[in-house]
Amino acid sequence: MALVLHPAWALAALFLAADADIVEEETGEEGIFFGHGVVRAIEPQTGALTLDHGAIKGCMPAMEMMFRVASPQLGRRLRPGDAIDFTIDGATYVILDATVVSRPR
Repeated sequence: MALVLHPAWALAALFLAADADIVEEETGEEGIFFGHGVVRAIEPQTGALTLDHGAIKGCMPAMEMMFRVASPQLGRRLRPGDAIDFTIDGATYVILDATVVSRPR
Protein backbone atom coordinates (compact mmCIF):
# COMPACT_ATOMS: atom_id res chain seq x y z
CA MET A 1 0.00 0.00 0.00
CA ALA A 2 1.45 3.35 -1.03
CA LEU A 3 1.06 6.53 0.99
CA VAL A 4 -0.56 9.27 -1.09
CA LEU A 5 -0.45 12.86 0.10
CA HIS A 6 -3.11 15.38 -0.77
CA PRO A 7 -1.50 18.00 -3.08
CA ALA A 8 -2.08 20.78 -0.51
CA TRP A 9 -0.28 18.75 2.18
CA ALA A 10 2.62 18.08 -0.17
CA LEU A 11 2.91 21.81 -0.87
CA ALA A 12 2.80 22.60 2.88
CA ALA A 13 5.56 20.03 3.49
CA LEU A 14 7.74 21.79 0.89
CA PHE A 15 7.24 25.17 2.62
CA LEU A 16 8.03 23.71 6.04
CA ALA A 17 11.22 22.12 4.68
CA ALA A 18 12.24 25.43 3.08
CA ASP A 19 11.62 27.31 6.37
CA ALA A 20 13.73 24.77 8.27
CA ASP A 21 16.61 25.32 5.82
CA ILE A 22 16.40 29.10 6.30
CA VAL A 23 16.48 28.84 10.11
CA GLU A 24 19.37 26.36 9.96
CA GLU A 25 21.36 28.76 7.77
CA GLU A 26 20.80 31.73 10.09
CA THR A 27 21.37 30.31 13.55
CA GLY A 28 23.86 28.62 15.79
CA GLU A 29 27.12 29.66 14.21
CA GLU A 30 30.28 30.73 15.96
CA GLY A 31 32.34 33.66 14.75
CA ILE A 32 31.99 37.39 14.34
CA PHE A 33 28.98 38.61 12.35
CA PHE A 34 27.85 41.99 11.09
CA GLY A 35 24.39 43.43 11.60
CA HIS A 36 22.30 46.55 11.20
CA GLY A 37 19.52 47.67 13.49
CA VAL A 38 17.79 50.42 15.41
CA VAL A 39 18.39 50.95 19.13
CA ARG A 40 15.09 50.63 20.99
CA ALA A 41 16.42 50.79 24.58
CA ILE A 42 19.65 50.95 26.56
CA GLU A 43 20.00 49.43 30.03
CA PRO A 44 21.69 52.20 32.08
CA GLN A 45 23.72 49.98 34.44
CA THR A 46 25.13 47.45 31.98
CA GLY A 47 24.78 49.21 28.61
CA ALA A 48 22.78 46.22 27.28
CA LEU A 49 21.03 47.13 24.03
CA THR A 50 17.57 46.26 22.84
CA LEU A 51 17.83 46.28 19.05
CA ASP A 52 15.28 45.91 16.28
CA HIS A 53 17.65 44.35 13.76
CA GLY A 54 17.53 42.85 10.32
CA ALA A 55 18.68 39.32 9.56
CA ILE A 56 22.28 38.74 10.59
CA LYS A 57 23.46 36.45 7.82
CA GLY A 58 24.85 33.22 9.23
CA CYS A 59 23.79 34.08 12.78
CA MET A 60 20.07 34.82 13.31
CA PRO A 61 16.90 36.02 11.61
CA ALA A 62 15.51 39.54 11.96
CA MET A 63 13.90 40.29 15.32
CA GLU A 64 13.83 42.64 18.30
CA MET A 65 16.08 41.39 21.08
CA MET A 66 18.14 42.56 24.05
CA PHE A 67 21.89 41.96 23.74
CA ARG A 68 24.68 42.16 26.28
CA VAL A 69 27.60 44.35 25.24
CA ALA A 70 31.34 43.75 25.51
CA SER A 71 31.77 47.05 27.38
CA PRO A 72 29.21 49.24 29.18
CA GLN A 73 30.88 52.21 27.46
CA LEU A 74 29.44 51.03 24.14
CA GLY A 75 25.85 51.68 25.28
CA ARG A 76 26.75 55.11 26.63
CA ARG A 77 27.65 56.33 23.11
CA LEU A 78 24.19 55.47 21.77
CA ARG A 79 20.64 56.78 22.08
CA PRO A 80 17.27 55.16 21.44
CA GLY A 81 16.34 55.67 17.79
CA ASP A 82 19.95 55.46 16.55
CA ALA A 83 20.40 53.29 13.45
CA ILE A 84 23.62 51.33 13.95
CA ASP A 85 25.92 48.89 12.26
CA PHE A 86 27.32 46.42 14.76
CA THR A 87 29.49 43.35 15.20
CA ILE A 88 28.30 40.45 17.28
CA ASP A 89 29.96 37.33 18.66
CA GLY A 90 27.81 34.51 17.28
CA ALA A 91 28.70 32.12 20.10
CA THR A 92 27.68 34.42 22.96
CA TYR A 93 25.39 36.96 21.22
CA VAL A 94 27.42 39.80 22.74
CA ILE A 95 27.65 43.06 20.79
CA LEU A 96 31.35 43.81 20.34
CA ASP A 97 31.16 47.22 18.69
CA ALA A 98 28.62 49.59 17.18
CA THR A 99 28.79 52.55 14.82
CA VAL A 100 25.98 55.11 14.51
CA VAL A 101 24.80 55.26 10.90
CA SER A 102 22.03 57.79 11.49
CA ARG A 103 20.55 59.56 14.47
CA PRO A 104 16.99 60.92 14.71
CA ARG A 105 16.67 64.69 15.03
